[in-house]
Amino acid sequence: IFCTFNSDIIRAERGDLISAEEMSIMIQSDAQYLLNALFGDVAPEAEFGVGLYKLVYETLDGNGEATNASGVLAFPINPAQAFPVLSYQHGTVVEKSDATSVNGEWILPAILTGAGYVYVEPDYLGLGGSEGMHPYQLKEHYGTAVVDMLRAVRYYAAFENDQFMVNDQLFLTGYSEGGYATMATHQIIERDYSNEFNITVSFPLAGAYSMSGIMVDLMLEQQPYGQPFYFPYMLFAYLDSYPSIGMADEYLLPEYIFLEDMFDGYHSSAEINAAMPSIPITIMKPEEIQIFEEDENHPLRITLQENDLWDWTPQAPMYLFHGVGDELVPYENSQMAYDQFIVNGAKEIYLEAIPANYGGHSDVAPWALFGAYQVAKDIMMINELGDVNQD
Repeated sequence: IFCTFNSDIIRAERGDLISAEEMSIMIQSDAQYLLNALFGDVAPEAEFGVGLYKLVYETLDGNGEATNASGVLAFPINPAQAFPVLSYQHGTVVEKSDATSVNGEWILPAILTGAGYVYVEPDYLGLGGSEGMHPYQLKEHYGTAVVDMLRAVRYYAAFENDQFMVNDQLFLTGYSEGGYATMATHQIIERDYSNEFNITVSFPLAGAYSMSGIMVDLMLEQQPYGQPFYFPYMLFAYLDSYPSIGMADEYLLPEYIFLEDMFDGYHSSAEINAAMPSIPITIMKPEEIQIFEEDENHPLRITLQENDLWDWTPQAPMYLFHGVGDELVPYENSQMAYDQFIVNGAKEIYLEAIPANYGGHSDVAPWALFGAYQVAKDIMMINELGDVNQD
């Protein structure tokens, strides 16, 4: 069954395709050769050639104004078949140039496109070719950016490219920030865009779904943290998106105000970590920490609660993968979400706990992605053109 959609919706302001720029084209044998060279005897099979493109599309910024965003599209080169769409929400980066649409990283697109997915990777607002600060861990912005890129991809497949087509399957996945973005997108599609998209299955992997609870408690423990830059990244993003909660100088010690300038998209996480204390929250004024701890209605606490993702009711199937030994984004985020989804009446929710001996946050990422891939491969469909009864 091929994807059908309202072209008037697709060509509205949101989701307009601004440009499509070829980054690389690999025939099937070249894609397989490169994967063999990288992975050796365990190389995944590339069944198709790969077309890798940078897309620029229209979406909304944090003020609801039209803006451009970018992302990567990789498609199997085969005009005789229609393929499922897999939207991959990437993990935390701070430099605009770390986006795949800029650096041209081809490994994950080649693996998934070679397996028969139309691979979509939004850069998100503030990264890649998008202006402004990246709205880190703010759920509404992910839903907007992902939905509008999916609209642009559908339009591109239907009207501006004759090398591939899409069917009506939609897979969502991502790790860490990408896990949060995946769950946010799942919620927002079912809330606002169910007339356009039907989610086949989502795989939120190791996301911080309890921003106001588990993640706040982790920071308030005042213990060394493996990636100190996560904390100011979140804080500055919230201050940028919610001006009513105050300014940076109201929260930070004077000697750390300079950190705000480092989140301009042109400094690396390593540079920011080097400028940070090992206990992230100690960049804040002690009196502000105390006020936050004691005030259940603190403006920052309220905005964090607005961006929690653990208390709703998914309708489409969802598989949560998370490492039990995750030191950066505690496993309890996924356990909490899973438990509440079941209480809320969700029917097809699964929690896959990756044992602690697999390692911490970074170590577990490939295992979580592989687990999601194994589940998805038994669900995905590739349709032969003209075979409208295929299911």
